[in-house]
Parts: sequence; structure tokens; C-alpha cells
Amino acid sequence: MVGRNGRWDAVQAPKKLLEKVQARMHGLWGKLVPMAVLFFFMSFVNSILDSTKDTLVVTAFGGAEQLPFLTVYAVLPCSLLFLMVYSKLANRLEPGALFYATLVPFVAFFGLFGTLLFPFQHILHPNTETWLRILPAGLEGGVAMIQHWTYTLFYVFSELWGDVVLSLLFWGLANETTNVDEARVIYPLFGIGANVAQAMAGRVLKWLADSAHETSALTATDAWARQLKAMMAIVVVSGFCIMALHGYIRKALIRAERKTSSGQPLLRKKSNLSIGESFRAIISSKQIRCLAAMAVAQGLASILFQVTWKGQIRILHPQPTEYSSFMGDVATASGLFTGLSMLAAPMLFTKLGWSGAAQFTPYVMVFGGWIFFAVAIWANNGGLATCPHLLGPMVAGGAALYIFEKAAKFSLFKPAEEMVYIGLDEDKRTKGKAAVDVVGAQFGKSSGSVFQQGLLVGMGTLSRALPIILLTHSLVIAVWIMAIDALAHHHGHLLTFDEEESDTNDLVCELEDRPVGDRIVEA
Repeated sequence: MVGRNGRWDAVQAPKKLLEKVQARMHGLWGKLVPMAVLFFFMSFVNSILDSTKDTLVVTAFGGAEQLPFLTVYAVLPCSLLFLMVYSKLANRLEPGALFYATLVPFVAFFGLFGTLLFPFQHILHPNTETWLRILPAGLEGGVAMIQHWTYTLFYVFSELWGDVVLSLLFWGLANETTNVDEARVIYPLFGIGANVAQAMAGRVLKWLADSAHETSALTATDAWARQLKAMMAIVVVSGFCIMALHGYIRKALIRAERKTSSGQPLLRKKSNLSIGESFRAIISSKQIRCLAAMAVAQGLASILFQVTWKGQIRILHPQPTEYSSFMGDVATASGLFTGLSMLAAPMLFTKLGWSGAAQFTPYVMVFGGWIFFAVAIWANNGGLATCPHLLGPMVAGGAALYIFEKAAKFSLFKPAEEMVYIGLDEDKRTKGKAAVDVVGAQFGKSSGSVFQQGLLVGMGTLSRALPIILLTHSLVIAVWIMAIDALAHHHGHLLTFDEEESDTNDLVCELEDRPVGDRIVEA
């Protein structure tokens, strides 16, 4: 039994923590609110694009098996091209102009797609029937990528929005407007706003799909066209809101925050990366190598699972409006569950330590993956893969794993990953981080796509290759876990959360470069 003092401590501990958070937030609301609203709009657009690109490609290309071709032959080359162009622009433009020069092409493309490219796709898309008769069966995805080239561009721009706008633009601006002490308090709060945006985006997608479906005068194709135009209009309006907020933040906040409380300049240096510099930054540092291995493994494991799951969704919901509505429900559930997980993250970090919190995500993925792939293999071998009574629960189970994976990633793994950069020098925090976030993540996804393309060419369909995918998925996650162990072993990350101290370090997980034997976690 828990004694009276134990119950009293259990009640008082959250109260003390809340009082400390309120004290540290004094004078920071003027920074938190505009930045949180900016992150909200960026994440809101990202959620809409993430669901829409899958709906377009999976339903138009004939299944999720074609996604690997897009990842390898479209997204990865465009990611490398972006890094080269961005590096040249960063050398010539001021940070404010660089922000607009990077964002405007995205907003312009999505506006162009909704008004011209999608409505006139029947004119713009070539006929490729001759190619399909000549080429091997496993290359339909490459043909579809060329035939539906406007969809391919949409997929590329949507994929890059997360890496470019959320990672480079937002966090670059956050570093310009926030000193180190303030970042320890308000940075964790940005994630809550982003997940509210994700949940709201899911509701918007669901409402648009239901509204289009209820219009009996429209065919399924016309209903989807109306829904997509509405979504692109929302994206463009949100883009203008992002630009307006950026202008306000730069004018109101940056001039007042040029130095930290210690008088040292804030870390505002942009990463002017070439491709060679990106890989050299990864190779030169043990920490960066471990982080890169984690990023590659995470991207590879994720795409191996998602391609299989999204193929099942396409069978269950073949119409674009149905597919979009389902993905809207998933986005809402993911946003809400991840938001709740973030509230519990400080306690989990304290109980599990840095290594345990970082490994929580891969363990969720590997155990959930075993169940998901085992059921899929059993259904495929028994000829039940398309049975509606079994397919529905399989898709729901995959959705649950997807939601748990996202929640664990953004509430535990991503914060743990970012903590590592606190103890690194400026060059590694900028060039190394950009290399890991952009090149590493896309390399992981592309590696998974190349692997799946080999399976498609060799076995015809991915359903026949499910046992190989399961084995590869497990091995990749094992590498992920070993990379976390290596990082913790070599650099001895120390998690502290001292409730008695009044320093700002009370409110964050502090990483120090100490021997692993000195790592102490107080539960």
C-alpha cells in the first residue's frame, strides 16, 4: 500500500512541476505564441499534403507497390538537388529573403496544381500502353511515375515540405529568435501545437471527403476533384499565413534577441551544405554517424511497413474520397494520441533514461511489425488477403501500429535525438544535423524502395515477398537499437530532472559527456 506521504508526494510533484513551468514562461509568451502558430500552420499543411499525396499516388498508380519508384527516382534526386540550390542561395541571400525564396516555390506549385495541372491532367498525361506491353511486370511503377508526371511532382513537393519547411525553415527561425535558456522551456511546447494541427487537419480531410461524397449529382471522380481543389486552396491560404507570420516574427522578435544572456551570439548560422560536405559531416563524428544510422534505419523500417499497409488500404478503400477520409481519421487519431504521449514524455524520460526512451520507438515498431506481418503472411497464404471480413481488421491493426509508431517517434525518439546535439559543437549542430535530417532520412527511405523494387522484379508482387520483408524489417530495427546503444555507451548521456533546483535545467533533459558508468537515472 502507498502511505499517506506517498499519496501526498504523488499529488505535490505535478503541482511543483507546473509551478516551475509557469515561472519559466514569464516573459516568453510573446515568443511562444507566434512561433507556435507558425508551427501550427506548417504542420497543418504537412498533414494535408501527407494524406493527399498517398491518396493521389496509391489510387492512380494502381497500388502502394509503386511508391518505391517515386522515392528512389524522384524524391531522393530532388532532395539532393534542393541541397545544392539551397546552399548557393544561402551564400547570397539574407536569412529572411532565403526563407521566402525557399517557401514561395512550394506555395506556387500547390496553387498551380489545384488550378491547372490536376484539372487538365487528361491532356498533360501521356499514353503509356505500349511501354507496359514491352517492359517487365515489375516495372509498372516506373511507367506510372512518368505517365502521371504531375502526380509525381506533387508527391515530391509534398515529401520535401516536411524536410524543408518543418526542419530547415521553422527550426532555423526558432534558433534566430530564441536563446539557449529560453529554448529549454518553449521548444518542447511547439510539439503540442503541431499535433493539434495534425488532429485538426484530419477532421478537415474527413469533412471535405464526406461533403463531396454527399453531393449526389457528382460522380466519384468529380467529387474527388472538388475535394482536391479545396485542399489546395487551404494549402495556399496557409502558405500566405506562414509568410505573414514570418514577417511579423522577424520584425518583432529577431532584432530584440541577437545575443544570449551570457552575451554570446545565438546559433544562427545556416548550413551551407554541398553534397560532399553532407557526407563528410556524417563520417567525421561518432555522434553523427550513430545519428545517421538511426535516421537511415528509421526511414527504412518505416517504408517497409507503410508500403505493405497502404496496399491493404487501397484494396479496402479503392475510391480516392474513401481513401482520403480514412487517412483523415488516422491523422486525427495520430495527432491526439501523440499529443497525449508528449505530456507523458518527461515522466518516461525520468523512468526509462535517455537510452530507454530512445529505444522505445524501435521496440514498438519491431514487436508491432511481427504481429502485422505475421497476420498478413497468414492471410496471403490462405487466400484471404482480399477478404473484407479479414482485411478490415488488418487495416485497422496497421493503423494502430502507425499511430503508436508516430506517437513514440515524436514524443520520445525525436526529443532524445535532438538532445544529442546539445553537447556538440556548432558545425556538427548545423551541418551534421542537416545532413542527418535531409540526406540520412531520404537515404533510408530510398534504400527501402530499392530493396522493394528488387523484390517486385524478382517475385512480381510484394505480397509474395512478405516473409523477406518481415526479416529485413526486424534486422534494420536491430541495427537501429544497436546505434542507440553505441551512442549511449560512448557518450554517457545523463538524464537529470532535479525538482529541488530552481535553475532552468530543471525543465529539460540535460546531456553531458560522461563515462557510461556515471550515468544515473533517478526514478
